Amino acid sequence: MNKLIRNLFILLLPFYPFWAWLSSSLTKKPIGFFVSLLSIPICLYFVISVNKKLPKYLLLFIFFTIYHIGSLFLDNTFPPDTNKIYFLLSDPNILACTLFIIIEYSVFNNKFFRRMNKTILLIAIISLIVSLIQIKFPTFFFNTNVDEDLFYIGQNRNFSIYSWTDLNSVGISFPILISILVSLYYKRKFILPLVIFSDIAVSFLTRTRYIMISGIVALSQVFFNKKISLIRRISTLLIIVIGIFFIGPVAEQFGFNIKEVINNRILEEESDMRSAKARILSFKVFLLKFPEHPFLGVGPQTRPDVVKLLGGEAPLIHIGYLSYLYFYGVTGCFFIFLAIYYLLKDAWFVGKNYDFWGCFYGLLSFCIANLTTVYFNFSEMGIIILVIYLRYYNHKSHFNVSKKNLNLSP
Repeated sequence: MNKLIRNLFILLLPFYPFWAWLSSSLTKKPIGFFVSLLSIPICLYFVISVNKKLPKYLLLFIFFTIYHIGSLFLDNTFPPDTNKIYFLLSDPNILACTLFIIIEYSVFNNKFFRRMNKTILLIAIISLIVSLIQIKFPTFFFNTNVDEDLFYIGQNRNFSIYSWTDLNSVGISFPILISILVSLYYKRKFILPLVIFSDIAVSFLTRTRYIMISGIVALSQVFFNKKISLIRRISTLLIIVIGIFFIGPVAEQFGFNIKEVINNRILEEESDMRSAKARILSFKVFLLKFPEHPFLGVGPQTRPDVVKLLGGEAPLIHIGYLSYLYFYGVTGCFFIFLAIYYLLKDAWFVGKNYDFWGCFYGLLSFCIANLTTVYFNFSEMGIIILVIYLRYYNHKSHFNVSKKNLNLSP
């Protein structure tokens, strides 16, 4: 079974946007629906046939998923005229829950990770190439079904290969992949500059601040890792600066105005800080409405009174943590936020003991992103891949401890 699981993950996860494109093109259904159909029976097989203690993050996430499903039914937040079974099979929390369980019941060997490392690097390169092509041809490999009016295309936002899963996927999965690659290849003279340039180009071409920040967080591990030499840190900084200066003239040759991005998207000169004001308004609305349902929340849907108070700027409280407190209350958020804490704790342990900081900084980029957006989607392929790496290193740690105890036994 382990070999089958490893092969499935290698074929599915790194190429997830392409499978999503195939699913959308052929069946008009989200890829998550089919992955759930595949993962649920495997998950049940493991739970029934194998006796295993699950890690704390997963137990908490299971409790949150149960709470989430309960909220859907109790608060009746299903979209109108929707098949409930189909909706649940497409739910990202249920999908993430089943995949996490499969990962924790599986064993991943060195051969698997050698293949996964190379595949992730390939996907980063493909992401870069597609983003560069989209400068000249914005609709190239873009899922127009999620943006029928081409609103984002009109703003010259490039989503690389990730629009087929979700428009936010490039801001969650891609920085995590970059973070893992930096941790794997920071000693490689030729690969590291390519990874850094991919991060700068793909992040910047989205014209989205939180994605740019996430990209910076993914690279920042180079400067905080004490085991990386000062020369390597300085050279990395030079690569980043050169990359920024290089991507500007190249993009402008294809009609991508760098100054406009800085002035209008980053500094918001033209919109009079519209995005920042929307966050401030979200905070004020949260303070007004959260006390009405502080413990159990209102269910995973923004109610009309809140939408009205937001003035049409955004159909939800546009700060991830506050939005989830509004949806699920203190009770539901206790499970999900504590699960994130234990994931971060595991990632910190792996970084300290194995000098592999890719998981920690990848998770950190995810947490920081949700300060300005609302996308706690744990079924993102970047999150799933990250958890696989954590599982690999944690299993190695337990194996080493067991081996040490065996050697000490009389």
